[in-house]
Amino acid sequence: MSDDLYDGVPIGFLPIDVVHVPDPTHLRRSLRYPGAVDIAPEHAVQAALDPRRLVARDPGSRTREAIRIVGRSRGMGRVLIVVVVPEDHPPTGVWRVATAWPADRRTRAIYMERA
Repeated sequence: MSDDLYDGVPIGFLPIDVVHVPDPTHLRRSLRYPGAVDIAPEHAVQAALDPRRLVARDPGSRTREAIRIVGRSRGMGRVLIVVVVPEDHPPTGVWRVATAWPADRRTRAIYMERA
């Protein structure tokens, strides 16, 4: 999705080997947005580790540390947007999920076209 550098590494080549969810409360979007779909931690991890995933900087990140992953969760049967932050700098491949939500139609189309 982007040729931007992250700690000197092209975004598309960042190591993303382990993804964990330290605080699943952030995946319970219905607590903040009535009617929103909640994402199970395992579904966010599946989408983040999708071998066909698309990776870009998260435009909403105030710290510029977060990246946005578009990937498919087989267990949920949906394409998700997962925002993750690295455990270390430079990234060693271990990431924490900050939040996730179902991809909109446009993002799903991009995923299907590029993935």
